[in-house]
Amino acid sequence: MSKRNLFWGLILIIVGVLFLGRNMDWWHFSIFFRGWWTLFLIVPAVFSLVRRESVGTSFLILVLGVLMLLASQGVILWNTVWKLFVPIIIIVVGFSIIFANKSVRKPKANAKEYTAIFSGIDEVIGSVASDFKVTSVFGGVELDLRDVQLEEDLVVDCFTLFGGIDIRLPKNVKVEISGLPIFGGVENKCRNDNDAKVTVYIRHTTIFGGVDLL
Repeated sequence: MSKRNLFWGLILIIVGVLFLGRNMDWWHFSIFFRGWWTLFLIVPAVFSLVRRESVGTSFLILVLGVLMLLASQGVILWNTVWKLFVPIIIIVVGFSIIFANKSVRKPKANAKEYTAIFSGIDEVIGSVASDFKVTSVFGGVELDLRDVQLEEDLVVDCFTLFGGIDIRLPKNVKVEISGLPIFGGVENKCRNDNDAKVTVYIRHTTIFGGVDLL
């Protein structure tokens, strides 16, 4: 049984029980209860946690949704939501840094740097002589490596803050992703060849930004 099927199966069972109880006058239930709109935060966040996707971000969204639901129900005050949520963000980020995977490949000292701050970079790369460090702050970076013949592993260290990074990878490579997503993340759209001899390691810190692998 897949986790996805388990999740949606449990959701349907809960909804069915709620409607059954209402039809039998066991309890009063309405879809449009106070704060029902917070489910648009809570349900996707729970689904992402079950699938272990962007765990840090999903947890923060879940916490925010639950706090806003409690405020809508009058359990807590609205200003309490932000008093609690901001410290929780700091705590989660702290734990993420402490328990980050120390074994992840790091870029070599001679890594080539691409930095876009309130600007953009669009470059087609024909050959690779070193690892990459890519920074995007309120900007965008697009690197096209599709014509590169990689003979050894490549490490790409990405940092985004309200920015975006697009990396077009060559075929016949294996991709490994690790990092810290804070209201951001990495979307891998390329074809991952698990039997490839060369691995591209994507290390990322994404804060209100994203990295797309194409």
